[in-house]
Amino acid sequence: MDLTNIFMIAMMMVAIVLAVAEVLKKTFKLNAQYMPITSVVIGIFIGLGLWPLTDYPVYIMLIAGFIAGLTASGTFDLLKAAKKEGEQ
Repeated sequence: MDLTNIFMIAMMMVAIVLAVAEVLKKTFKLNAQYMPITSVVIGIFIGLGLWPLTDYPVYIMLIAGFIAGLTASGTFDLLKAAKKEGEQ
């Protein structure tokens, strides 16, 4: 198992993590400072949820979910910065 497979799985999960995090943010009025940790936790849970559907071990899916959460939180921060820049 090489890192390429883990990164490919994580990239597939990023869109799901972003969507779920955005829904949770709007539904529960979460503060923006908690979104990175929320995205990481969501990514880990999505990795665990998708694990039975794959041939990979559970630790690979947990790592992929963690990476997907980190990527989603970085994307969230990037979009927030771009929105702030567009307002100026």
